[in-house]
Amino acid sequence: MIRPTFRKHERLCGALRIRDVATTGRSVHDRPFKLVGKKVAMNGPAFAQVAFSVPKRNVRLAVHRNRIKRLMREAYRLSKPELAIRLKNNKEHFAWLFIFQGNEEPTLTETRMKISRALHRWLEENG
Repeated sequence: MIRPTFRKHERLCGALRIRDVATTGRSVHDRPFKLVGKKVAMNGPAFAQVAFSVPKRNVRLAVHRNRIKRLMREAYRLSKPELAIRLKNNKEHFAWLFIFQGNEEPTLTETRMKISRALHRWLEENG
């Protein structure tokens, strides 16, 4: 069983890599979240690298933006073990960018449900 963690090597870093995923990746919408992803070649133990974004245009206060990002990270972390089993068998690597497009702060249960549903939809369509 894979532990539900979210370590540094699993984070999508670098402006060029994030811009590449955002511009050339394929997207799935599950309001208020948008998932943009791309199949990539990676060296390392992670099957996917993930970044989370909450635009200032939608959520003005930094406190609220940070809380929404924490909720998104926690939802991804909790849905990761079932996702890892599916992806490790295929030996594929992905880069994903989650973008929050709502105006109000979601609950943790809503966030978990929508993020896991967006991941499964993205994998069905593009994986």
